[in-house]
Amino acid sequence: MSEYKLTAEIVRRSQSDNWDAAKLEWVLAEIYFAEEPKTCLCDHFPIIEICVLRNKLNGDEAEIGNCCIKKFVGLPFKIFQAIKQIKRDLKRSLNSESIQYAFDHGWINQRERDFYLYVMRKRNPSLRQVEVKKRINKNFLFRYSIRRSSDAEEICEEA
Repeated sequence: MSEYKLTAEIVRRSQSDNWDAAKLEWVLAEIYFAEEPKTCLCDHFPIIEICVLRNKLNGDEAEIGNCCIKKFVGLPFKIFQAIKQIKRDLKRSLNSESIQYAFDHGWINQRERDFYLYVMRKRNPSLRQVEVKKRINKNFLFRYSIRRSSDAEEICEEA
């Protein structure tokens, strides 16, 4: 990974002319799994776990890998882990970062967020609690997978 290439490209796409100020202009807009491998701004290839950054000042977007995003925030790595986990078993729990991400993006409401945070660590949830959690997990996977229509269709068929 060429850290220099990443920082140079982000500074080039920013209004600020130095890395420390430029990186503050960027926010995480979206994360997704790419169907075809892509190349990160640092020139690392292949990347599948894509993080889309959006510049708050000029609206520019940049797609980078899940390793480079750590230079901005540590969140996506935990979300990718949670997605892999619930894809294998819908009864498993998302982590709190994923729940907050879903809430912040309007995928779940306050009641669903509070419910999930309450039951996510329960050893023996009721059947009803498991069903509600599975519904929220399916919704999360569907919303997250919108960019990959094949995943979204597969999740809808399972529902």
